[in-house]
Amino acid sequence: MVKDPGTKVRPHRLRPLASPQRLRVEVDAAGCPCALLHEGAMRAVAAVQDRWRIDDEWWRETPVSRMYYQLQIEGGRVVTVYRDLTGGGWCVQRY
Repeated sequence: MVKDPGTKVRPHRLRPLASPQRLRVEVDAAGCPCALLHEGAMRAVAAVQDRWRIDDEWWRETPVSRMYYQLQIEGGRVVTVYRDLTGGGWCVQRY
């Protein structure tokens, strides 16, 4: 167990964790990612390892609707990206 420090949480110290970052992605005719701008260079997608869709907070003014892809890019690195289905654009998911 972590000992309770007894201090109050101050709102100015709160920050979101793992904020997504915008990403440039090229897609094929089916809309699947085939290349992405990663670390300053366009990298080809070697394999789509997984994909899934999340639809959440449908009751809010701006619901969350995303299509996620777990991609292996050239060089062997695995990244998770998503396409924002409501607002448009692509983001890389940081953990």
